[in-house]
Amino acid sequence: MVRFWHAESKLQFMKWGWIDLLASIPEVNVLRWGRLFRVFRILRLILVLRSLHEFFRVFFVNRTRGGMASVFAITFLMLTLTSSGILFCERTPNSTIHTAEDAVWWSITTVANVGYGDTYPVTLPGRILAACLMFTGVGLFGTLSGVIASFFLGGSEASVAANEEVQRELHGLRADIAALRQDREKPSAAQ
Repeated sequence: MVRFWHAESKLQFMKWGWIDLLASIPEVNVLRWGRLFRVFRILRLILVLRSLHEFFRVFFVNRTRGGMASVFAITFLMLTLTSSGILFCERTPNSTIHTAEDAVWWSITTVANVGYGDTYPVTLPGRILAACLMFTGVGLFGTLSGVIASFFLGGSEASVAANEEVQRELHGLRADIAALRQDREKPSAAQ
C-alpha cells in the first residue's frame, strides 16, 4: 500500500503492482504466490542489461565494426526521422511529397546527395530539413569511406599489436647498436 501511495502514476504502478498488492494481503496464503512475479521482473531486467551489454560490445570493442554499426544506425535513424519530418512539413497543395513512399524516396536520394528532382520540399521547414539531411549525408558517406578504408588498410587489432612489438624491438636494436658504437670508439680514443 505504501508503494502504491507513493507511486507517481497510480495507473503505471497497477501494471505490475496489482500482483504485489494482492500478495501483501495477510492470512491468504494462495495470494502470496504472486511474489513469484517479482522474480520474473528481475529476470526481465537482467535480460535487458545483457542485451545492452551486447549492444555496447558491438559498438565499442572493435573500432571497424563499431564504426560500421554506428554509420548504419545513424543512417537508419536519419532516414526514418527525416521521412516523417518531411511528411509533416510538406502539407501544402503544391507539394511534391504526398505519401510515405515519396518521403522515403526523397530521404534516400537526399542523404545520398543524388537529388533526382522528382520530389523536393517547397516549404521553408522542409528545405531546412533537406539542408540538414544533405550535410549529414556528406558526413555519413565520408565516415563510411573512412571506415571501409581502415578495414582494408588498417589491418586487425592483432596486427596492430604485432606492429607495436616490432617497434619496441627496433628501438631496442637501435640502442644496442649505439652502445656497440660507443664501445668501439672508446679503445681507439685511448690509443
